Amino acid sequence: LNRMNDLIPDVRIKGEVEFENQNIYAPEVDVVELRSHIGMVFQKPNPFPKSIYDNIAYAPKILGQVRKRTDMEDLVEHSLKRAGLWEEVKDRLNDSGLSVSGGQQQRICIARALAVNPEVVLMDEPASALDPISTQAIEQLIQDLSSEVTIVIVTHNMQQATRISDYAAVMMAGEERIGRLIEYGTNAQVFGSPKDERTEAYVTGRIG
Repeated sequence: LNRMNDLIPDVRIKGEVEFENQNIYAPEVDVVELRSHIGMVFQKPNPFPKSIYDNIAYAPKILGQVRKRTDMEDLVEHSLKRAGLWEEVKDRLNDSGLSVSGGQQQRICIARALAVNPEVVLMDEPASALDPISTQAIEQLIQDLSSEVTIVIVTHNMQQATRISDYAAVMMAGEERIGRLIEYGTNAQVFGSPKDERTEAYVTGRIG
């Protein structure tokens, strides 16, 4: 959904994905520009080996979005507040982003993604490497942020999907090992009365 698969030689994609009324796979799409609107948070926290401050300031600085030091300080504070982390690190901004706990590292990565003010944030199993308390904090953060930004989350945890999602999409690979979208709908419909028998088998635990 932000063209990262362009970097993987053997990936094949069929169909279209429209964002802001444009197919993101159209040849004229500027991929760097696209990724400034569709941010990414990975499964394993991956702060840059820089200070907490520089982790958040990196993308806005590279993209030339902020030039004044005072404006950057305000942006770093605002991004960390949106990620629910400001009070925990406001006196540690010069410390390495790698020096804090795993849950805090993941929220640094979320703040880093939010710093360029994207319309969409993609999250690849963002809590799977975290302890239960950190997982709960990340889930609450996702719910809080969903009023400001569209969040697309991949998870294999059915309970998590039912807790935090408004809509659900189910993808499955058949015998040909090609992933296909088999169902999409509201959370209540997909998990409560799925239309596809494969979805029903998955959400009820008969397969998977």
